[in-house]
Amino acid sequence: MNNVLIETVVSVAANLAITLIGVFGAWLMAQISRSQKLKTINAAVDELTTAAEVTVLELQQTVVDDLKASSEDGKLSKAEIADLGKKLLNGAIEKMSLSGINVLKAADVDINAIITGVGEALIASMKRQEAKGADSE
Repeated sequence: MNNVLIETVVSVAANLAITLIGVFGAWLMAQISRSQKLKTINAAVDELTTAAEVTVLELQQTVVDDLKASSEDGKLSKAEIADLGKKLLNGAIEKMSLSGINVLKAADVDINAIITGVGEALIASMKRQEAKGADSE
């Protein structure tokens, strides 16, 4: 009788241990998967940020300086700024890989907001550098 009871307890304990190991393994795999997804999303955001920065610098070199030089007050009009914003969005998205865009869309990331934010931050930084250069002269 004792042997049957001990065998039953051992069998139940073994099944419980196997179940717990399976549950822990599934939880661990979910954590690893979540971590990998975050790494993938971060890599796509980094790619988008770089694409936006490169596009801002390209537009600065190929369009903005000429527009400023041709205007009477050396400033861009609202229409020119809006057009540059569209060119920034289009140019940055063109530089992105299809897989990067798909990752960001799947993660429900606002691609346009990131591009616009990066562009505005870089332009503000460039203006501060210009102001510092003008102050030191």
